[in-house]
Amino acid sequence: MKGVILTAGSATRLRPITNCYGKVLVPLYNKPMIFYGLSLLFGAGVNEIAIVCNERDYPLFFELFKDKIYKDRLKFFIQKEALGTANAIKYAKDFVGDDDFVLLFGDNIFVYQNMSVLLKDAIKNNEGITLFAKEVNDPERFGVIEFDKNNNVLTIEEKPQKPKSNFVATGLYVCKNNLLKEIDSLKKSPRGEYEFTDVIAGQVERGLAKVCPLPSECAYLDTGTFDSLLECSVLIKEYEKENGLYGAVELDLYKSGKITKEEFKGAITIYAKDYRERLNKML
Repeated sequence: MKGVILTAGSATRLRPITNCYGKVLVPLYNKPMIFYGLSLLFGAGVNEIAIVCNERDYPLFFELFKDKIYKDRLKFFIQKEALGTANAIKYAKDFVGDDDFVLLFGDNIFVYQNMSVLLKDAIKNNEGITLFAKEVNDPERFGVIEFDKNNNVLTIEEKPQKPKSNFVATGLYVCKNNLLKEIDSLKKSPRGEYEFTDVIAGQVERGLAKVCPLPSECAYLDTGTFDSLLECSVLIKEYEKENGLYGAVELDLYKSGKITKEEFKGAITIYAKDYRERLNKML
């Protein structure tokens, strides 16, 4: 199982914050946004991850993850053109190879203690594609998922005027490898992009699309506005008060036996004293 995190968006709605770097490098409380997605995937046992980024952010990612613990776990691919989600996945096609993969939009954040457990279960049981969905009050802003009592996806619609449910796609998907072939055969949509929704629709027609509805206690935030960035940071701060550090990538790698205690301590030496002490306490 491989992981693919998409991060190449321009994030114009967050300027001037994103004038110099991409959204997933913006801090959420005490760590860059990208840490939370990596933590989720590492925690679920996905140990090789492709990060699809833009050319501007590539050297910043290289600096952020220069420690040796990331050397064989993270690969970076520069997206040359913004032609839709399905096209962005193509940049990691050779990296994925013959494996199944988890797809994550890097600016979607989940705050929930058992999130990696849910992802593990979805990986184990996936037959085509599994969409993680969250119930919201304003589904017309998102991709809306209609599903039956057995969690079979019936329809998915992008920003419908009359939503068929209050459950929306959260930007986290478990995918069988054969979806890559379907992506290759896609044609551009009327808006000139290769739509991942069209790939999902194909799986729905075959009865191979399932939904994993997230529980009410799982917080889901799409960090597309200034207010949602602040809300997410506050939420993470409050969560960490009660439960300890959240999204601590080095800790996830150590707990899963992927790095030694010495490698763990070496990777965190450059961190602020308070944060480093909290990591060591969690250890």
